[in-house]
Amino acid sequence: MIHNAPKGGVVAVTATTLTPFHNHTHATPSGTATGARFMADRSMSYALAGAMGALYGSPALFTKNYLRDMAALPWLCSMFETDTPRLLPPMGRRLNIEHEGGYSAKIQSATGTGNLKTWFFIQEVPPGQVFHGAVFGPDPFAMASSAAGKKIETIVVRTGRHLGGLVALRRSEDVERPVRLNAHTANLFGVDPNSDPDLGTDIFVLYDIQATRAMPLDAALRQISRLRPDLAA
Repeated sequence: MIHNAPKGGVVAVTATTLTPFHNHTHATPSGTATGARFMADRSMSYALAGAMGALYGSPALFTKNYLRDMAALPWLCSMFETDTPRLLPPMGRRLNIEHEGGYSAKIQSATGTGNLKTWFFIQEVPPGQVFHGAVFGPDPFAMASSAAGKKIETIVVRTGRHLGGLVALRRSEDVERPVRLNAHTANLFGVDPNSDPDLGTDIFVLYDIQATRAMPLDAALRQISRLRPDLAA
């Protein structure tokens, strides 16, 4: 837990991918493709908290409970969106389950097709992609600068499948650029997305990633204050 944190608010942020990364966002023939346009608010909130040392260290995983986690994280994020969505060409991956798992010949013969197929393809977000979003809560760059005793302008976070991607967060000077929130996150906190036009779903990406229409930073902060009043105080 972070103590003596500065007051909450909103910081416009750019996120630049430093390495390729993937997740299983969209089903494709013989594999999956990563969502190219957005990085989700939830994954970015976890990523920032992990980079800042705010996640609880444990040798075992807790029961999955996103509401519990999102209510306790020191920050919430908007959706991060890019103007130039791109993916790298498909890349083959292999799960060597028939050897490493010690499966019988009958099981091994079944792993060439269907859900047990050992070869599959992924599509990753390339390096150099720039996403735009916002962080709600204490200014993480000010906190990192205070802890380091020098000005910190970049915070590198991990995201993607197995946290295999590196993303550089930097303060954005474009404070007029609107951001999108996630209607599903509002619903997690018990706020009906239909209660406000700003919270309605504008772009349905996945069941738990439903981007709202773009709104100014101050309007986004007001909406986040309905979920986490402490982040706007």
